[in-house]
Amino acid sequence: MKKAFTLIELLVVIAIIALLLAIVVPALHLAKRKGSLIVCMVNTKNLSLAWYMYKEDYDGRIMSAQMEGREPGGHYVGWTGTPRDVNGATMSITQSSPPVTDADEIRGIERGRLIEYVKDPKTFHCPGDNIRRSKYDGTPVFLSYSVPTCLYAATDTSSTRYKQQIVKYGEITSPSQRYNFVEVAQTRNWNMSGWFSFGAPEWTGDNQRWGWWDPMAVNHGDTSVLGFCDGHSESRKWQDSFTKERVNKLIAQNVDTYNVEYPPAGQTEDIGYMVKGWAYRHRQ
Repeated sequence: MKKAFTLIELLVVIAIIALLLAIVVPALHLAKRKGSLIVCMVNTKNLSLAWYMYKEDYDGRIMSAQMEGREPGGHYVGWTGTPRDVNGATMSITQSSPPVTDADEIRGIERGRLIEYVKDPKTFHCPGDNIRRSKYDGTPVFLSYSVPTCLYAATDTSSTRYKQQIVKYGEITSPSQRYNFVEVAQTRNWNMSGWFSFGAPEWTGDNQRWGWWDPMAVNHGDTSVLGFCDGHSESRKWQDSFTKERVNKLIAQNVDTYNVEYPPAGQTEDIGYMVKGWAYRHRQ
């Protein structure tokens, strides 16, 4: 007579498997998140080091935070470039067809000054940035990082903004405390202009308050990664619910033109961290 499992035995086995899955799946998810955080920290470290190396080759002048940035006379200083199709034509940040692919974004990256030092375009993408989609063409956004506007966003010397930024590395005090790369979560076809807009007084005209402007990505649970002007990177675990929830709120609102938002009272620890790292306010 053949032996067979009883119904109770089968139910016990199924229960054990379910229990194991309940234990293993969250652990795998946590391991995946931790892995993407490590890769992102390596990425921002390499980007920051490349940014640092550039100023060594150009008498202390830093590359521009502006996408396609050119100085008077035509000298190209933009850290990255506008996405281009296979024929070299620039693409629109709001076009829906044809979609802006990763290859198109990489062709833009390859026009920037930073790729000369980094070499690998994959460095410009965080593996944790795998949910964001453009509201226009529905494709994933490849470029995960942006450079703060205070780090040479205006290349026109006649611009008022030119005097409200840092152009030379020597103007930066305590480079290890001033960030130069930020994870950004715009939902256009790519991060517009290549820079990170922050609600600093010189940009808003409000000398009493600092606020959030562009949506900072929270790609690693409640944590983001930033690169710094001395070439290191670090993770920041956000403390305020306003910070952690803002990205999803803006996505739900279908926003692509961002306005400055000021955190409510009692939720200013994160904004304080960003203020401390805003290089222009601590310049020489």
